[in-house]
Amino acid sequence: MMQTSTHSRVMRPPFTHSPHAKNTGFSLVEILVSLAVLAILLLINVQVIDQVQSTWAASNARVSQFREARTAFDILVRNLSQATLNTFVDYDSNYVINAAQNAGATLQTPTSYLRKSNLQFVCGPSTSLLSGGGGAALMPGHALFFQAPLGVSENPSYVGLDRLLCSRGYFVQFTSDEPFKPPFITSSGTKYRYRLMEFSPPAEKNLVYNSMNTTGVATNSWFSAAAGLANAINASENALNVGVTRPIADNILALIISPRQDTQANQTGSATIIAPSYSYNSTLVTLATANSPQGTQNLLPPLVKIVLVAIDERSAERLAEQNASAPPFGTSLTSPFNNANQLESTEIPNLIAYLASQKVNYRLFSATVQIRSSKGGL
Repeated sequence: MMQTSTHSRVMRPPFTHSPHAKNTGFSLVEILVSLAVLAILLLINVQVIDQVQSTWAASNARVSQFREARTAFDILVRNLSQATLNTFVDYDSNYVINAAQNAGATLQTPTSYLRKSNLQFVCGPSTSLLSGGGGAALMPGHALFFQAPLGVSENPSYVGLDRLLCSRGYFVQFTSDEPFKPPFITSSGTKYRYRLMEFSPPAEKNLVYNSMNTTGVATNSWFSAAAGLANAINASENALNVGVTRPIADNILALIISPRQDTQANQTGSATIIAPSYSYNSTLVTLATANSPQGTQNLLPPLVKIVLVAIDERSAERLAEQNASAPPFGTSLTSPFNNANQLESTEIPNLIAYLASQKVNYRLFSATVQIRSSKGGL
């Protein structure tokens, strides 16, 4: 008997497009939402880029300005470290000089030796050392004057004499830029700024020896007119005849000078005992004792603490717009500094708080300079 097998086959209907199938494209609402999110992201990016660009521009201005301040600070530190007095030992009463300078004077026999010098190191408030600078509002902070073997000369034939003795001085002055503009600059705009000034006569114009009194001690006359010289326009200046006082950095608000003794060298008293009010004059007898009757006379301070206060050009421009040719800070930058013992603990923090209240971008440069020619103090 034959068996037959049957296979059931399921027939699938052909594919047909259902009118209810879901559309895979974006709806208008989704596109609008996406565009809104994209616009918000672009707006945020623009704001971030603008903020970064503004911050970069401000930082670049500060870095550029502070680079000039740093260069000037380095010049001051390098020159100060070379300060010298060229001291020597001589009789306390030089009867040869007395007889030559005072006809008929009674000759006195020398009784002892003294430490002497024909040079001078002096620092203190600018208003007490300089004349013709316009007072405390125009000359904030301190001034510093000394001699050093820097070898600067106007005569090209002296180029190899790199140890020629030169005078140097530094102070801050508020002044216009008119005296220092080259003749080819015809712009009528005048910039009034606080500037770090350098008193830098070449060796030929070192007047320290001309300033000695009848006893052979240098007086302040060799530098006292330095601030007035900065305001005088010298139309005859040339490469071999330049002004002896010129700015080396703009936007320097104050220069603080604090002579100190080396407390590691077994001296008695605090580090600032040699200049508690910042004033130091190597020609004067100070802190004399039985064992050291001259005290600090004809001695260099072993250490000098220097603080330089600078602001950026943007802050200076804003202050100039508000105050024109008037010094924007008045005497606020000078009066706080009168006690060297409180420089780090009180006076500098007070200055920082004041500058912050004035909303200026500032920077402090500070260093303690060791003077190589110092004998170590008392």
